[in-house]
Amino acid sequence: MFIEKIKIPIVQEIMRIDTRTQAIDMQQIDNRRFMYNPDTGLLVLGRQYAVTSLMDSSHAGELAAAGVTKDYDAFVRGWVGAGGDYPVGVVHFAPSVDARNIELFDRAFDTLKMFADNGIMYGTVIRGFGKEWEQPVSAILTDMWQPAAKPSVRKQLKKQPATKAVRQKTNHQQER
Repeated sequence: MFIEKIKIPIVQEIMRIDTRTQAIDMQQIDNRRFMYNPDTGLLVLGRQYAVTSLMDSSHAGELAAAGVTKDYDAFVRGWVGAGGDYPVGVVHFAPSVDARNIELFDRAFDTLKMFADNGIMYGTVIRGFGKEWEQPVSAILTDMWQPAAKPSVRKQLKKQPATKAVRQKTNHQQER
């Protein structure tokens, strides 16, 4: 049974999102903490931070402010946002996800799939996941949609037509 998700707007304050019934557009996030529990589908987005913000808080503090006061370690944590040096986004896992910690690795992979359902794009950068410090999401989620490459004019001109059009012969001479 398919459940249609309700798209909710991104607001500046802490957001508590049930990803099983609600959806967001990750591209609208500038810079904020995320905490995601793959078992429950609960995503908590911390406050929206400006680049030069001096706000003093933590993942734990923002999770508690969202009303979650237990099972802190069940949440995959990090930062998420789009813009600036990352025009189509970045997902930064904090702490980093080591591929040798299979349970955390699987949970982080589920987190990437959740972001894929909520606006992550082909060129989004993933940091702190597996053996590579920084890699494109397409190296991890190989089924990510790849933007179509527009063929160059030179390639279009070199292209041979698949079938030659048959031209009807006409007799333009007058009969005598």
